[in-house]
Amino acid sequence: MSAPKSTGTPFSYDRTLKSLFAERDVVRDLLDFHAADLFPDLQGFEPLELVSASTVTADATNPPHHEEAHRDIVWTLARKGDDGDRVLLHLEFQSQRDSRMTRRMFGYAEGLLQRQPELEVFGLVISTGSRHFGTWRQPVQSRPGSHGYGLQEGPLLDIHDYAVPVFPMDDYPLPPQSLVTGIVALARIQAAIRRGANEAAEQILPLLREWIIPRVLRLPATLREAYGAWFKAAFDELLQDQPELRRELRRIIYIEEAEAVMNTFGNIIAAKEKEGEARGLERGLERGLERGEARGKKEILLQFVAEFWSDDEAARFAQQLDSADRSQFPTIADLMRDQAAGRLPRLQENGHTDPRK
Repeated sequence: MSAPKSTGTPFSYDRTLKSLFAERDVVRDLLDFHAADLFPDLQGFEPLELVSASTVTADATNPPHHEEAHRDIVWTLARKGDDGDRVLLHLEFQSQRDSRMTRRMFGYAEGLLQRQPELEVFGLVISTGSRHFGTWRQPVQSRPGSHGYGLQEGPLLDIHDYAVPVFPMDDYPLPPQSLVTGIVALARIQAAIRRGANEAAEQILPLLREWIIPRVLRLPATLREAYGAWFKAAFDELLQDQPELRRELRRIIYIEEAEAVMNTFGNIIAAKEKEGEARGLERGLERGLERGEARGKKEILLQFVAEFWSDDEAARFAQQLDSADRSQFPTIADLMRDQAAGRLPRLQENGHTDPRK
């Protein structure tokens, strides 16, 4: 499948996150691995039917990239092995605190009850904002099918209830085999980076390689595409000062394609922590740092070549960079195109990539 052309229009973080929870495999993992902590009454249930959802278009090539059909995600759940036991699960997504959440969730439950009065309604708030969400009160039916309600603390999946993951895998408090764990971990890393904790970026690549990509490769293309759309929506803003990488990020269709982009992003973040040596990448040199920044850019390029070709090729290319003018250094995007085309890494010539194979 050919990569789409970048339109420059960012994906909606909220809508693409909803599209992930419109996937049966994600909701199945939510119930199998997390119900005991979030809503014990739903242990032993499985997703039966998506009754309403907000989704993004499957084709990321042409705008508009997403159209919201419904506001919320609602699933009909069935008890495993039982044809008669059904309930509704309403998923509400929040990026900031909302003091009206109890009232809103009550209204949603009441509306669902009017449509399907025979089914009990369960609600879950999923919070991926920059700060803790807090608590909300869950409307609970006195008995299934009734209009009588009581209130108790509502189920909440808040990314801030879990530390940024530390590897190896068994150090993280959520099960690595769950698709929901990968979503929570990436959202938590993104929130940390947004607040200035750039060291969290070092965990993106191992998270992709060890937890997410091996799991999703066995699953339907629609889920891999929904994951890819959410990933680029989540991390697009973090690459504002890296336009070439940002363009490559927006070319991602499936989540497994994110590995190359985030490998480069992780290298850039690491290099930025070393006395500003890489601050000239894609932005030109700043005064007083010409030698350091040129050296930093060279190190980034060689790291990329070693990762996607070999250490021997990186050594060969290092000799070319040593004898080249800095204006001949390729960009990361140039190297990505060389790698995709099966070519060896090349210098630029007069501002353009050397046409020689």
